[in-house]
Parts: sequence; C-alpha cells; structure tokens
Amino acid sequence: MEMTVSLAGTNITLNFTDQAKTIRSFCEYFFRGFIRPDLKGTVEVRLSTLPEAGRDLPAGDQIRNHPLERLLPPGEVKTWLTGAPGHTGNFPINEGTLCTLSREGLLLFNPETSAGQIFFLKPAHDSLYSAHRLLWIYFAQVLGENGGCFLHAAALAKGSKGVVFLGDSGAGKSTIAGLCPEWTVFSDDGPIFFKQNEKYTVYPSPYQQIDLLRGLREETLQMKARVMGLYFLVKDRRSFLEPLSKKAAFSMILNRHIHFFPFLSARARTTLFDLFFRVCDKIPLYNFHFAKDRGVSEVILAKHLGGNHG
Repeated sequence: MEMTVSLAGTNITLNFTDQAKTIRSFCEYFFRGFIRPDLKGTVEVRLSTLPEAGRDLPAGDQIRNHPLERLLPPGEVKTWLTGAPGHTGNFPINEGTLCTLSREGLLLFNPETSAGQIFFLKPAHDSLYSAHRLLWIYFAQVLGENGGCFLHAAALAKGSKGVVFLGDSGAGKSTIAGLCPEWTVFSDDGPIFFKQNEKYTVYPSPYQQIDLLRGLREETLQMKARVMGLYFLVKDRRSFLEPLSKKAAFSMILNRHIHFFPFLSARARTTLFDLFFRVCDKIPLYNFHFAKDRGVSEVILAKHLGGNHG
C-alpha cells in the first residue's frame, strides 16, 4: 500500500506494510493537497511494525518517556535489530546509516540512496506522534541530500515574491501569518527552502501550527516564491526594521532555524552551511520588531515586494 507525497518538487513514496497500514488514513489527512496519486516517488520510505522489539530497544530507559528524538550508533541498532522478533533484515545498516529513535519509533536513513525505513515499536495506531515526527525527519533528510531544508519560520508570498519570518517557538510566526490576510501563507512553522536556478526559493509545506493551508487549491500548494528578505522576529510596541549583520543572521539560522539539522548527514549539513553562508550575502537581513497590528503588512510591502533582491 503506497502513497506519494510531493514536497517542493521532490516526490517521496510512503510504503505502508503489515499493521502500519492503519496509519495511512492519518497520512492522507495530514498530507492532503501534497499527495500525488499519479506519480511514483524517486525515493521511498517503508513503514512497518516491530511491537515486540520495543521492549529492549537501545537507550530505551533514557527515551521511553521523553518527547524528543535522538541519534543512536548504527552498530548498536544493527545488533539490536538482528535479534528483534519479526525483523527481516531487509534494510542494510552500515556505519553511514542515520538511526533516529523516538518514543514509539525508529527511523533508518541511508544518505547515499535516501531510502528510509520506519519501525513502529508499538501498534501503529498508538504511534501517531512518532509517525508525524519521524516522517518529518525523513523528509528533512531527503531534502538535505538535495540541498534544501525545512526552516523554523513562517513564509508568505505575493505572486512570485516571498518573505520569510524566522523565530523560535512563541516568537510570533503564526501571529504574523494571521496579520497578513492578503498574502498566501506557505507555512507558519516549516516552509521548504531551496536554491533553484540561482534564486533562493521558498515552497509550501504541510508542517504548520495553525490550519492556514487547508482548503487551498492543489495548484496553490505546488507554488513557489523567490525570497526577497529574511526577517528575525522581535515582539515590540511598534513595527519597524532593524538591519542585521550577516554574522548574526548566519549564526541564528544554523543554530536555531533549520529543522532537524543535527539529524542530517554530514554532507547535507555542509551543503546547507554553504547555502546559508551565501544566502546571508545575497538576501536582505533584518530584525523585524513588530506589534500585533496591520502595520506589519505595510512595513514589509513597502520595503521589499517592489525590490529586486536574491
């Protein structure tokens, strides 16, 4: 049972096997608008269950009740899976395999082929949190191998021009999106960033905090926009722009605003390091002090959407 999800032109097939078929309906709902039933993906992640194996998983005592994910040594995972009940060994593990453990799931990723394997360590219907997180990590890994990423940001577009608002949780990304109803919101938490044809480009993403994308036409979800400015959010009593140095912006992007950066391969991390080093030379950078009023939209419109950056 398969489903192909298209993200920024990258087509990824989800292959549901055994009991994991029960979460297909969750994926159909979550990725609606991004599903392409007419296409076969160029890469594939296989989803299956190993509920009996979860009792003795590596580092299980440290993570069983912890909401975050962590990387495990591939040798340790390989040894564990060798003795796991029901494991067929059909996903080769070597020293380059990235092994990500969540509360109820394990993701294996091969950076050379971008193939993935997700094992649910509980019945699949009890593993929706892990399905959500591990699929997001897998997609981030695939995009990373191709020179793209999910940004911890909100991305808005007017026509073919877009702006990106970067901020930590609670910084105001969803607020900004709500204050600009005349803009198209690509995401308020995880838009996709790529360099394409020598232009820095942002794409819609299913990952968001509020339900802004639901109900949009499918062709809208396949849009892209040329990035005209990067804005780092600062809540304030009025809305204004403060120029930001390349050094400060680059440091914040690498350390705080690329989703799942530590879970990417060394090659992908190097590629993104180089990408954003150049981005910070080419795209205007600002701290955006903003108040919760419609002045937000006017400040951005006046500054960049008539410009020619990127």
